[in-house]
Amino acid sequence: MNPSHDAELNRLAHGVLFPALGRPTVPNWVGPRIEAGLGGFVIFGKDIVDGDQFQRLAAELHGLRDHVLLSIDEEGGDVNRLENLGGFSMPGNRALGELNDVELTRQAAFQIGLSLVEAGVDWDLAPAVDTAVNPMSPNGIRCFGADRDLVSRHTAAWVEGLQAAGVSACAKHYPGHGLSGTDAHLATPLVDVSRAELLDSYLDPFRAAIDAGVDSIMVSHDLVPQLDDVPATISRVLLTDILRGELGYDGVVITDALEMYGIADVAPLPEAAARAIEAGADALCLGSWAFLDDVDVAAAALVEAVESGRLPLERLRSANERLARLGTRPKADVALRDNSLGERLAEQVAVTHGDPVLRSDAVLIIRLEPTHSPAAGSAGWGAEKMLRDAGKVVESIGLSGQTYNGPGMARAGVGEFRSEYGADSQVVLLVRGAHRFDWQEKLIGQLQSQHPDMIVVDMGVPGTDYSDFAGWIQTFGSARVCAEAATRRLLGS
Repeated sequence: MNPSHDAELNRLAHGVLFPALGRPTVPNWVGPRIEAGLGGFVIFGKDIVDGDQFQRLAAELHGLRDHVLLSIDEEGGDVNRLENLGGFSMPGNRALGELNDVELTRQAAFQIGLSLVEAGVDWDLAPAVDTAVNPMSPNGIRCFGADRDLVSRHTAAWVEGLQAAGVSACAKHYPGHGLSGTDAHLATPLVDVSRAELLDSYLDPFRAAIDAGVDSIMVSHDLVPQLDDVPATISRVLLTDILRGELGYDGVVITDALEMYGIADVAPLPEAAARAIEAGADALCLGSWAFLDDVDVAAAALVEAVESGRLPLERLRSANERLARLGTRPKADVALRDNSLGERLAEQVAVTHGDPVLRSDAVLIIRLEPTHSPAAGSAGWGAEKMLRDAGKVVESIGLSGQTYNGPGMARAGVGEFRSEYGADSQVVLLVRGAHRFDWQEKLIGQLQSQHPDMIVVDMGVPGTDYSDFAGWIQTFGSARVCAEAATRRLLGS
């Protein structure tokens, strides 16, 4: 192989790689990899301090070479990276699905796109277009709903709205997590559907995204055993035969993070990198803790795969050609930003049952923590700070599945709190998808029998009936604007 061919291969191998950055400044390892041809980065919450810092960071990264792609997971709702920058907050997909107004969905996505344009992001790894038919799906709050037609309509509107702002969208997680209750960060989700069902209806949201002109699609680590014996990430059947062939998609295909156990337990990084590109992917998301070492390992694996004859060089060329199209949409005017839209949508979607108004000066919050998804970034959610800002005395107890004697803590905590502040001091139970966790359902039953005067704020996917409590607020997500809407109802405002 001649030197010029070696240089081209090395550049093409680097061009399909998208590691994390790892810090809010440009790390030392980045320059040489950008010079080698690195495609760009996936930005995570740990890279962001504030708006000014992130704009400087994005400008510096873009200045290292023409066409360095910066991507981010900005779905709105529970998965956001920019919520605290410039006052921007937007309810997520489940709230938009509950509102079921495609024009509002289009507007929400357009505003998310404007926030990304202002920040300097080229490519949004959103929306999630899974159909949450399984009520135990860990991604349920990130989905528009459980009805495939509804999901398809809102998928198209979201894609159109985001891309109208000038940011490339990414429909995920192909072929769709919604049938599985497994988090791909932790294990390989099983999607046991036939080829006929997949093509007849299961893939409809992805068809809608394609028809809407979506710039990219993210392939998941789902195993579809009736079609292949390997996860979709490395399945030629699902990527080339079906997505490219049957669905006719010619945009960018990016993998979900290769550090996730859903693929890492099946194929380590070097193997997964080569097999994903071979199967038909164009870009490799390496993961939130994937930096210089993983870049070097993945690039070397791709080079070796071509040199051994296993991977055609043309496959890398076509992947790089597709990636060159991203980040080239004309940018909308950021003066069109409307930070009030998220607040209006959160207010519109919130539902109140019974009497949820706090009338005592002191409030105890019992927060039942779900299993934290790495996709969500920050685990912060709730109304404590807002209630304190409103003048309430707020104490809190946080319980998870690993909390020692959680039921005892809740029982003793309520008793001690009311002995301190009076029998009429009020208790708020904060939950998020409690129906997915046996320990939460059991504890909620105990609390209801002991303290039916509690108020419940449910910020997750509907699944449990709290009408036997004194009051109950549903927000359909835990974005800041959703917490603000719940707080206004708690305060009777």
